[in-house]
Amino acid sequence: MEPIYFMTQDIRKMLQMQFSYKTRRLIVKRMYLMCALVIMGIVATLLTGCSRLKKDEEIIAKYLNDIYGKDAYVVQKDPEYKSHFLVNLKEYPKLQFMVTVSRQPFTSPYIWSNFDKVFSEHAIKQFKQSNDLLADEIQYSDPQFIYSTKINSLEELKTSYDKLMKFVNFVSQEYPILIDTGVLDIRLDVSGLKLKGDIEDEMKYFDICEAKQGTLTIKPYDELYDKLVLQIKTHSENQNGVVFKVSDGRSFALGSDTFEDCLYKNLELKNYDAKALDNITLKPGEVSDVYNFASTDNYNFVNIEIQAKNLTDSVCSLYDATIIKAVITGAKEIYIDPVWIDLKFSAWDNATGRKWIDPYDALKILPPKTKTEKIEGTLYKNIKILFEEYHGKDWKEIRRVTLIFQQ
Repeated sequence: MEPIYFMTQDIRKMLQMQFSYKTRRLIVKRMYLMCALVIMGIVATLLTGCSRLKKDEEIIAKYLNDIYGKDAYVVQKDPEYKSHFLVNLKEYPKLQFMVTVSRQPFTSPYIWSNFDKVFSEHAIKQFKQSNDLLADEIQYSDPQFIYSTKINSLEELKTSYDKLMKFVNFVSQEYPILIDTGVLDIRLDVSGLKLKGDIEDEMKYFDICEAKQGTLTIKPYDELYDKLVLQIKTHSENQNGVVFKVSDGRSFALGSDTFEDCLYKNLELKNYDAKALDNITLKPGEVSDVYNFASTDNYNFVNIEIQAKNLTDSVCSLYDATIIKAVITGAKEIYIDPVWIDLKFSAWDNATGRKWIDPYDALKILPPKTKTEKIEGTLYKNIKILFEEYHGKDWKEIRRVTLIFQQ
């Protein structure tokens, strides 16, 4: 039998031409040694892989026993992926899910399974076959179920809530394992319901169900109703109001929002106790005191001074008065419908190629020219606006922005 060579004939001829007999023998030996090392490395890798796979099987078996119970399942290796294992629970033989030991760089090995996704999506599919959700929708988005609805009133919310409870009852009866394994957490997403503080259709999020240690905790509708009923926006909106938003906090609608709306903007009232405002009233045309709202964000020290005015023909409470003036300080940027404006600029921005745009240019209006405009601001839509600029050698900053609604 001819010996097995690891070199082509061309390489052997080249070696014979350029090297002595001893040198050629040394080169050949080294090449044999390199091949032997490669083969040994391959064998070692295969042995290590087999050892790791055996260890993974032990880890997965313990995991399945702890979660589902010993002898409660049938497991087999995935024919396509050797490190994956396919599992069927004896109580739900038609549903199969995958389990594996995930190994990622710089992290400890951990169990990964698609049990949650497989069982949750199947439960949703089965429920929908016999229950019409109409415009509502339910889906599983790891790690929770999300029930979405669009409504116009709390009465409509009750209808959607009842549908959600019907789903919960279905799962409790047909797939109690989702409760036992802590999977049946449900979030209710509500759009179309305008609350105080809102200036547009905003999504509301409510945690309705929590599955923990085999027990399901459900938030009753009455609790949800009591929380929302006092927050429902009841006043009409002024279509001529101008929306603004600072770098921290919610949006305001100057000339439309009431003072009470400002209490729901995720800002803190600094110079008054909110409870002390309950009995304050304003006569027709009367303007309120200045109320200072501050950011609760430790990294954005924004302050908004608010004044409200009674725009009706009769006495009204401070809460029902319309906000007509806002003075903003400390903001990095401001949105004045429909433009975002940078309020700070430095030499570093210039080095990165970011150009400073004058706020008045951004709004496409002329800066104040007359004495009155330099005090009250220049007209933009239904407000007067004044930017007060401070600057040094290498920086510019708008430290104060004043907005005044024009009736």
